[in-house]
Amino acid sequence: MVRINVSLAEELYEELRKEVRPRKRSRFIAESVRESLSRMKAEQLAEDYQTAAAEIQEIGRELDGVTGDGLD
Repeated sequence: MVRINVSLAEELYEELRKEVRPRKRSRFIAESVRESLSRMKAEQLAEDYQTAAAEIQEIGRELDGVTGDGLD
């Protein structure tokens, strides 16, 4: 376990304080960070797949006229 110091906007802290019991706040924050990181990774993966798909389509268009093995 690692301790960190985090700054929050006053209104965000007040909402957290009202909604999450004192002894549960660290777990709540850790789970929120984990979910956000997971979502960010999924979004990056989707973006990478879209980029790869575009590259594959471009290669397919470039090779579209090539049908034989060169042995005529």
